[in-house]
Amino acid sequence: MADTREAAETGTEFVWTRKDVIVLVVLCLAPLLEYIDITVVNVALPTIRTDLGFALPDLQWVVNGYMVTYGGFFLLAGRTGDLLGRRRVLMTGVAVFTLASLLSGLSTSPGLLITARAVQGTAAAFVVPLTLAMIASSFPEGKARNLAVTAWGSVAAISSALGLLIGGPLVSGPGWRWIFFVNIPVGVVVVAASWRYLRTDPPAQRRRKFDAVAAVTSTAGLSLLIYALVQTSTHAWGSGRTIGLLAVAAVLLGYFVVHENAVARDPLLPFSLFRNRAVSGANAASAMSGAALVSVFYFVTLYEQQVLHYSALKTGLAYLPLTGMFMVLAGAGPVLIPKIGIRYVTAIGALVAGVGVALLTRVSPNGTLGGTVILPTMVFGAGLAIFYIPMTIAAVYKVDSARTGVASALVNVTRTVGGAIGLAIVSTAVTSRVTHLAGTGHSSADALSGGFRLAFAITAGLLGATAVIAIVLFRNEGRGEKVDLTRVAQAGMEG
Repeated sequence: MADTREAAETGTEFVWTRKDVIVLVVLCLAPLLEYIDITVVNVALPTIRTDLGFALPDLQWVVNGYMVTYGGFFLLAGRTGDLLGRRRVLMTGVAVFTLASLLSGLSTSPGLLITARAVQGTAAAFVVPLTLAMIASSFPEGKARNLAVTAWGSVAAISSALGLLIGGPLVSGPGWRWIFFVNIPVGVVVVAASWRYLRTDPPAQRRRKFDAVAAVTSTAGLSLLIYALVQTSTHAWGSGRTIGLLAVAAVLLGYFVVHENAVARDPLLPFSLFRNRAVSGANAASAMSGAALVSVFYFVTLYEQQVLHYSALKTGLAYLPLTGMFMVLAGAGPVLIPKIGIRYVTAIGALVAGVGVALLTRVSPNGTLGGTVILPTMVFGAGLAIFYIPMTIAAVYKVDSARTGVASALVNVTRTVGGAIGLAIVSTAVTSRVTHLAGTGHSSADALSGGFRLAFAITAGLLGATAVIAIVLFRNEGRGEKVDLTRVAQAGMEG
């Protein structure tokens, strides 16, 4: 592969080779495994429950066990890559994820599957923040890097839909275990190709400073916070358990903030980043839109399976138009940024996505696949395609190169925590609404539809709030500039 630094210095045009294409494919495949795994299990949960004998309250931990560790380890993972070298950490993360996938597929009890899922989530956190950073060092600034980043961004953003798309055929065909087994050959290929084709990325900081206090408090605090949020489906917000967990998480994260600002000589998360309005705005928008995205995919899937009684296969295939819409419009955001700036591209995209979700408030027991599901989700996908990459560019806009890794980990944290908070709050509202409707004589299908309508109304509001955040907090970032997607190369994204 051509030396990217040499190309940049001499001004010679980058010429794609077979090796460059392989590198790009590897760096897109690695995070794709982790992103898809967040949603692929959703369509398999009913089958898993029957096969392994899950108690209904415990079934959620097949998903939540992954999410707790995935969100909790991001900041630590970003720092580890800086200290030990990104290629090494990437290969280790993919290898552990692959082994955990094998264990998940072979699980014979609920406890074993939940444990394997937690290991998968931990490994994923050590992969996702690193892949686009490696794209930045593999392709020179300009058309080559922009193309590589757009390809990565497209794969990352549509991964949630892809997980649901492939999950249905696998569950209906060879069985639920294959949603994990399919990761194994891909993981082996990624590790082998990484060893063969990715350049060694030596540690950037030879002194290898490691703030153990910050690593422990941030990881424990974030993991406990997400755990407290996701368990609210079985323990009410006002219960002593939930309040206690949130209090301990607040203490840990509070001390982390104090330690980073007043004690640490080389902080894990320099809070000076938040003086950059683009970074602050992007993380606020990321948290808000993350809450919306997780809720949309979750409740659309429930509506299809519990109200319309679609099979796992049909549920998955219903996401194909959304995926296609995103792929068609994936490059729209970067093209629009120089014309109107990140502020308005993000706001427009969020509003379009919000319109799509608002259309979902028409769901009913008599809904149709085309008008009730596909049309609204296609509009949602169009908006998502417009704002997803620009919002991530903002997360690292004008951030010093020594801090872009931290900035990318931060936006992943806010997106994941935002998703957990949003789903917990919306789920609580839906449960209350469904219970009320069922208690007043409505049929099960009518009660569920009423609850889902409320979920989509709230979610549309969250996307509207994302647009407002973009207008208020962003300035004129990117407007009139040649958009350099180098910065986004450090910013990992959650479908």
